[in-house]
Amino acid sequence: MIALPPPIFQVGHLERVPLGTSYTGIVAHVGGLLRKLPGHPELVIDFTGVGRPIFDMFVYSGIYPIGVVITAGNAETRDGMVCSVPKLTLVSRLQALLHQARLKIQRELDEAETLVRELQDFRVEYSAAGHLTFNARSGKHDDLVLALAIAVWRAYGGGMGSWESFQTLRRVMDGTAGEPCYYVGVDLGQSRDPTAIAVVRRVEPPAPAQDDLGLAKTTRRAAFLDEMDRVVPWSALCTVIEPFYPKPGNGRPPVGVERMLRIYLQVHSPPKPISSG
Repeated sequence: MIALPPPIFQVGHLERVPLGTSYTGIVAHVGGLLRKLPGHPELVIDFTGVGRPIFDMFVYSGIYPIGVVITAGNAETRDGMVCSVPKLTLVSRLQALLHQARLKIQRELDEAETLVRELQDFRVEYSAAGHLTFNARSGKHDDLVLALAIAVWRAYGGGMGSWESFQTLRRVMDGTAGEPCYYVGVDLGQSRDPTAIAVVRRVEPPAPAQDDLGLAKTTRRAAFLDEMDRVVPWSALCTVIEPFYPKPGNGRPPVGVERMLRIYLQVHSPPKPISSG
């Protein structure tokens, strides 16, 4: 099996909302930003310091984000649309992607230099219990880093659950599975700390051409089935649908959930147009 190239994460927008902006104004501003992005952008909010009521303001306005509570632990947990994520996980993933040259930050962004300084100000420390932690130097901000970290965390597949399964299925059905996806991270500030926003685009590099590898060309059907297996989380979807699926009775047993899903996608997925030439 040929390994596909890993995704690239492009940072296309960095912003600090002016101090004194009300949370109502922040919700409206973020909503406007989401409407400008193509496709179906996802919003991730760090509300560690401000509490759940501010997160709920987004929900009441018709925006359904994923909430993040940053912890000092080592385990990631999820409760509905809220995830508890270790700071170590968030920052170390940023550093790993930077070293792999898979996190691309546009130099011309207004806050690009500020972000780089914040990344440089992070220090590895050990707690009294001997746990490894990441923290900004005393007196330094880390809001842009955290906004970017939670966006990248989500773009990388963090917090995957039933909602992600339905999102993936929707992208397969509307033909946008291979298109770049946008993720907006928001680190909500308090009275002395500004709210920071980062937009990340996940791009899947094209797979190497089979002709270049000396392999026979695959059929269109085989290519479609391979792509479907790559993007559809079968196990997670089956787990969500199983409780509502018909159960075997006295009559003819129903077709298995996964098999029925595969048949449904094959029948209803729109064919790709044949390119000329």
